[in-house]
Amino acid sequence: MSIAAKNLINVIEKLAPLSYAESWGDNSGLQLSPKQGEVDRILVALEVRDAVIAESESVGADFLVIHHPLIFFPIKRIDADTIDGRYVAALISEGIGVYAAHISFDAAPGGMNDMLAAQFALAEVQPFPASKDGQASIGRAGRLECPQSFKTLCARAEDCFGMAGRLKTVGNPDRLIERVAVCGGAGGEYVEAAIKEGIDLYITSDVRHHEAHWAKEDGLCLIDGGHWGTEKIFVPVMAAHLRKAVGNAVEIIESKISADPWM
Repeated sequence: MSIAAKNLINVIEKLAPLSYAESWGDNSGLQLSPKQGEVDRILVALEVRDAVIAESESVGADFLVIHHPLIFFPIKRIDADTIDGRYVAALISEGIGVYAAHISFDAAPGGMNDMLAAQFALAEVQPFPASKDGQASIGRAGRLECPQSFKTLCARAEDCFGMAGRLKTVGNPDRLIERVAVCGGAGGEYVEAAIKEGIDLYITSDVRHHEAHWAKEDGLCLIDGGHWGTEKIFVPVMAAHLRKAVGNAVEIIESKISADPWM
């Protein structure tokens, strides 16, 4: 059984339309075409790494669906002596196609941040930060139907993100939290927006030193759940979407390779 690559791309883009990709150059979309234009077996992973390429070969996958783009910035040449060049050369050699659903998945309805909001049982979910100039908002904000302590929500975040003992947090553990905002991946730039919008707790990753200080000084509780931790949900969500859409036409395999560089 197989599916035409163009039909598979249509399936992916029903969940993660390219219209949600950022105009600053986010490279969501097809990165490498599969060798034959047909796909027999798909591996879903957070990103390309040597171990993921080896995993693709071991399971016989001829197409990778990833979150972080393999080719993010324009490249002038493929140099196998560089890390990214090595990835590209190996994938082309094996005839493995690659599609990246990055911001297109983050911002889309039913995508990354809607799933993060669901993990924390948020109600009345809205785009975050508040949209301006008609631009799509990547994150989500909502309300806990029953306010919970910051300490309780930190425990939930540790469980959701696989970050036991490794969360970075700012705030009083006993503070009751009602309004929560989430942004998977690097969302430190929205700390000020969370403060201005009256958010009690902001959950994201890759928060910088000064951003953490702003949160502390303005009373915003903050959880930095790690880039991998806040985005690893991509694999099961995308795999489930593909299975539902293509049925038994192709095999969908979820990568077992952790993309957490700190472990």
